[in-house]
Amino acid sequence: MPAVVESSLGTTGPQREVISIYNDDFTTPPSRPQYFIEVYRCVKLEVGECHSSGPSTYPVPKTTDEIEIVVPDITNKDRDSSDKKKFYKYVVHNHTACQCGKLKYRNDRLYKTITNNEGLFLAVSAAYFKAKFSQNPVNLIRVCNVCNITQPRYKLHPNHFNVVLQYKYLAYQQCLPGCVVVKNETFNKQTFIVSRNSPVSVPLTNDILCKAYDGDKTQQYGKNDPQKLKSSSSEAPVGNSSDQDANYEILVYIASGKVTLAAFLLSLVLFTILIMDFTLCRRKKGFLYALLGCKSDDADHFCQRCSKRNRNEIAV
Repeated sequence: MPAVVESSLGTTGPQREVISIYNDDFTTPPSRPQYFIEVYRCVKLEVGECHSSGPSTYPVPKTTDEIEIVVPDITNKDRDSSDKKKFYKYVVHNHTACQCGKLKYRNDRLYKTITNNEGLFLAVSAAYFKAKFSQNPVNLIRVCNVCNITQPRYKLHPNHFNVVLQYKYLAYQQCLPGCVVVKNETFNKQTFIVSRNSPVSVPLTNDILCKAYDGDKTQQYGKNDPQKLKSSSSEAPVGNSSDQDANYEILVYIASGKVTLAAFLLSLVLFTILIMDFTLCRRKKGFLYALLGCKSDDADHFCQRCSKRNRNEIAV
């Protein structure tokens, strides 16, 4: 579970947000499974903790803890010439306390760069993967009825450099990718820019109601504008879990090699039986011969027998 955050009233300090483990855009690389988790992220500060505006007036983490996630390559696109299965480790930071700082720390302190060569992920062995996957945080995409809840998200203000501290980040709600957006609304959020007396409106679109995809022609999130804005007060479980449902796609992936081998062996046995029966068929001993007559010259004998029987019936 994430550490307790320094936010007595829940209105400032780290705020609960649902993210993709891969990036800040709620998207998934084609060779990875979908994976969404809850974290706390610095998006609000008390008035007076920062100057009113400028390049160093953003809510950034003061302290963090790390969440490690291991996932498999599920499409074979990342396989090399050795054809070995690939596994990867990602590390996401959970913000536990906030301070005033530079904008670059918002993302740098959420998605950890593990190595200079591979960036945000690290290739790991199959043994490491099997040892660690049960400690993965809950994957929200695998939680029952998750599509009934909109997820909390935050967007940087389009004029964030000049906006007052309270409006650096704007809260919004979003259905998880794969869920159907049943209802949403667009409205203008009133924000304030430093040195301006009049408010500045920012259009926001919130998802209000979601549902699981059931084959209907209702518009899905994946076909919507990816810049939609959303937020939710509903709590979902966060932290390490050994729940097998949350790791279903991983377990299936591990077993897939054995299933493929069994299918190949079964096909080989059936093919061998078919060849043997075809050989016996040509000797008038196989199953196919008994079922279909097999040889074409048998048709003549069959016709002669039928004609003789018909004559006998007429004579009677």
